[in-house]
Amino acid sequence: MHTQNSPEHRHGQPHQHGHAWKLNVQGVIIESLHPTILVRDAIQKAGFDPTAAWIIVLKIAGEPKKPVDLSTEIDLRHEGIEKLRLMPKQIDNGEAPLPRRLDFALLPQDETHLDRLGLRWETVLDGQRRWLLLPCYQVPAGYMAAHTTIAIEFPTSYPAAQLDMFYCHPPLIRQTGGDIPQTQQVETICGIPHQRWSRHRQWDSSRDSLTTHLALVDESLRREVEA
Repeated sequence: MHTQNSPEHRHGQPHQHGHAWKLNVQGVIIESLHPTILVRDAIQKAGFDPTAAWIIVLKIAGEPKKPVDLSTEIDLRHEGIEKLRLMPKQIDNGEAPLPRRLDFALLPQDETHLDRLGLRWETVLDGQRRWLLLPCYQVPAGYMAAHTTIAIEFPTSYPAAQLDMFYCHPPLIRQTGGDIPQTQQVETICGIPHQRWSRHRQWDSSRDSLTTHLALVDESLRREVEA
């Protein structure tokens, strides 16, 4: 995956040939002669069927993943735009869907955000501790694994109390080797060892939520594999 500083992702400036802006649509680099483009047009230009049942997510560096629809206009001049990600709304492999464990309820807005991102999720109680589990969470290129389960502890007084740190199983290891700082501790969740990523920030209960915490997760994972 190219970084946002590569020529393909310098969206603040037009490309020198034909003054075109570039956008990564599910791995396909498209060009636009205009600095803005509709999601529908970008998907079609990349060779995908815009009428299919997609979950569409716009990834911008340093910001939460943003669910968009076909009528959304993307300003390609915006610094940090990485790509449009397309996910089928329903994947059927012929097997019955696995039952989802829901030991406690999330806030409606948190459930909506997870569902709009197309993420698998469940909530589990382990003793007196409450955990949100995100199986098969896609991680940036540069790790030995392409996916991991992300675990986030939910205090009973959330969102007044903060979401802090996150945990991975299997543990994430860089392809280039070397220790990842502050990930050496192990937390056992429902009998399974998870790698603890000790990442912190100031929490503002009037502004922060699961949405902003997932942005911290994504940014933390990205930083460790970018030069």
